[in-house]
Amino acid sequence: MDHGHLARSSDESMLENLIEGFIKTQVLYVAAKLGVADRLQTGPQASEALAGEVGADPRALYRLLRALEYLGVVLEPQPGIFALTAAGKGLCGDTPGGIRNDILFQVETSWQLWGELYHCIKTGEPAPSKVWGMSYFDHLKQYPQQAATFNEAMTRLISTMAKGVVASYDFSPFRMIVDIGGGHGTLMMEILESFPEPYGILFDMPVTMETGRQRIKQRGLESRCDCVGGDFFKKVPGGDAMILSAVISDWDDEKSVQILSNCRRSISPQGRLLLLERLLVPEEPAPATTLMDLTMLVIGGGTGRTAAEYRRLFEEAGFEMIRVVPTGTPRFLFEAKPKLP
Repeated sequence: MDHGHLARSSDESMLENLIEGFIKTQVLYVAAKLGVADRLQTGPQASEALAGEVGADPRALYRLLRALEYLGVVLEPQPGIFALTAAGKGLCGDTPGGIRNDILFQVETSWQLWGELYHCIKTGEPAPSKVWGMSYFDHLKQYPQQAATFNEAMTRLISTMAKGVVASYDFSPFRMIVDIGGGHGTLMMEILESFPEPYGILFDMPVTMETGRQRIKQRGLESRCDCVGGDFFKKVPGGDAMILSAVISDWDDEKSVQILSNCRRSISPQGRLLLLERLLVPEEPAPATTLMDLTMLVIGGGTGRTAAEYRRLFEEAGFEMIRVVPTGTPRFLFEAKPKLP
């Protein structure tokens, strides 16, 4: 009997669809890795010709294309001929806002880690030390291409929120703004272009700052922004406004307090510390960001937090939380000031 033809209840079908998620992820990953969408941008192609272009076995690629058709990425207007759908264009490498880099990054960097979710839930510990024998970010330091893909993914994430941040918070009173863990400078550039008074310091790992300098220069902001490489677990540059975007949620409480304490040592007495993070509200139904919360556990032992939990972290590091500012995006600004003696 072919069990695939057995009638399924809606609940069973829903669960079956979830169970097959890892298969669909791999189908999309291989398509992205081969550059299938890029080859189909110019028009429909026969699967055999496409196989020659991407260097794949013709029969195997045809089966992959059929799976992609089922997923809505390509369509087959004639037998053996495949064309890109509107959704499939997101897999093209040059599509603005496309997700090709995200897929490559997730599978090539995170796939092994998610295989250890059972270990993470049992122990509360992140997966990298078990899989690689080192932390997630130490692993990225050894693989520049993966680090570059990670930074591009973060750039895409922050770019969706940057305008909301500058529209919801007045940065004009500050003379020196430090973006800690600021990646390629997406948020910093938005702030400097919106507020002509402040000077900026972009701070991240040295390898990341190479691209950061290039992008700052491309926007004509090099005279208003320094790019500094370093380690926020050791020391951060001083300023009267400090921003950490999607940084603290990467770490457990102990490491988070260590980072925030370094900020406390460098911030001006009347300065402001701003965390751009998700706000967990346990009283509300679980949102889609609960999956991101699990991601934080798996890759680094980090977590999303409630306002009360952020307030406690601030206090342990010598800050006082002032308010939580909505940005019109999925993330909020948690604003704090130094507690004075």
